[in-house]
Amino acid sequence: MKICVLVKEVPDAAVEKRINPSTGRLDRSGEKNLNPFDTHAIEAAMQLKEGGAMEVDEVVAVTMGPDSAQRALQKAVSLGADRSLQLTDDALAGSDVNGTGYALAKALESEAPDLVLLGLAAPRGDDRRALLARLVTLARGDTR
Repeated sequence: MKICVLVKEVPDAAVEKRINPSTGRLDRSGEKNLNPFDTHAIEAAMQLKEGGAMEVDEVVAVTMGPDSAQRALQKAVSLGADRSLQLTDDALAGSDVNGTGYALAKALESEAPDLVLLGLAAPRGDDRRALLARLVTLARGDTR
């Protein structure tokens, strides 16, 4: 069995958040960490792998983000993921839920996991339920 865990790099909770006035996007120049909610998803994958109830061959951490997101992936690997996959491209910068969902769905399609795990939310309040719904509709072939 292959498990993919969707992870996200987020600004450190202790750092003051600012909006970049020229782009209207969150200024991501400060310290960043792996989304704390995603660590729970990695831990769940590791429990499945190490628990022996089912045979898990591989745990893959998957993210979409700028080059700095490598730190989140390195943390995911240090927590037990076997490898990581990063989607990064200038065209993906500032993607909404549909764009993010589409890009991640294509990555997951390529990985062909048996199970996908993700944290409940991210500290900045993005709705992971909407992302998951988008991934499921894309997996079913609905490209609307």
